[in-house]
Amino acid sequence: MKKIGIVTFHRAHNYGATLQAYALEKILEEKEYEAKFINYINYEIDKQYKILKIDKRNILSIFKSIISSIIYFYKNKKRFNNFNNFIKKNLKIIGKYNSVNELKNNPPELDCYITGSDQVWNPDITKGLSDAYTLNFGSDKINRVSYAASIGKSSLGQEDYKTKLSRLNYISVREKTAKDLLEPVLNRKIEVVLDPTLLISGKEWEKEFDLSNNVNEKYILTYYVEENEEYVKIVNELSRKTNLKVINFEKRDRHNYVNFMKSAYTEGPEEFVRLIKNAEYVVTTSFHATVFSILFHKRFFVVPHKTTGSRVTDLIDKLHIKNRIYYTIDEFKDYKNYKEEVDYTESDKILLEEREKSINFLKKAIDGKKEDIHE
Repeated sequence: MKKIGIVTFHRAHNYGATLQAYALEKILEEKEYEAKFINYINYEIDKQYKILKIDKRNILSIFKSIISSIIYFYKNKKRFNNFNNFIKKNLKIIGKYNSVNELKNNPPELDCYITGSDQVWNPDITKGLSDAYTLNFGSDKINRVSYAASIGKSSLGQEDYKTKLSRLNYISVREKTAKDLLEPVLNRKIEVVLDPTLLISGKEWEKEFDLSNNVNEKYILTYYVEENEEYVKIVNELSRKTNLKVINFEKRDRHNYVNFMKSAYTEGPEEFVRLIKNAEYVVTTSFHATVFSILFHKRFFVVPHKTTGSRVTDLIDKLHIKNRIYYTIDEFKDYKNYKEEVDYTESDKILLEEREKSINFLKKAIDGKKEDIHE
């Protein structure tokens, strides 16, 4: 049994990051590989999810962040614990590396390293294109693979992707946008594969988690990863049209939703999936909320993120799903058929084909010969 080490944002208290990690581990184990997460600690990412966060930009920001941390301490702690419990229960970890240098000085001896999925090649998140997420550590004898790595942007910027990615034996990305950007620079064949969460069908996710409905009335689920006034207007418009209440994931209801039910801010990844599964509608700016909406055949609407929206638009285009993307409230008001079910007939067929292709790539990359590097 081959031993695999995955480098990704496995510690991030973010629904998409945690669930994609869970899904990749699960698929690798199903294919009879021994998969573990290399426990590289990126403190730039970790500090975003601290229970007590102090904004040190100036005296006023320090004061405001201290007050906020005090007010929301119990909510933040509950959310932190729910994520930590999920990670400890479900993700297998190897080692502990507090820096890239520690990783380079004492790398785990495995058969294969995998980087991805998630935005592991987005230098805005990792504070530069990191040697950890580009697998620039360990013996040259170890096979190196990227699976569904994401840049999360529409340009490469000033980072030296050609040098940083030179040790990878097989490269796959999550979005066609990334493939189009990287292939001319690397002069390498790059595959576009599915995010790990899409490798597991909706029915299979229902077997992984208890997704029984625990909300006693119908609702609209909303989840955003970017402040957007048009998004809030669209949520309110849909709520008025359907007379359904809104569940969100916000710490407080600062957007004054017209028909607010409750916040699920403190909930962990399993509850995130459950709430999407049982919603009447989903409105989101999030890639992974879109993924689970598709897997569970929900009526959903997406307001693409201004800088990382290509992830969502590429996916919806690939699956030929229509009338789901809206940028403004005026566009949404023009859509009169909000009650109709989404036709998933074609998208389900495409997903089956793409799932098979993605898993075949993964198996080939892990088991393939290293001389295939420029295939």
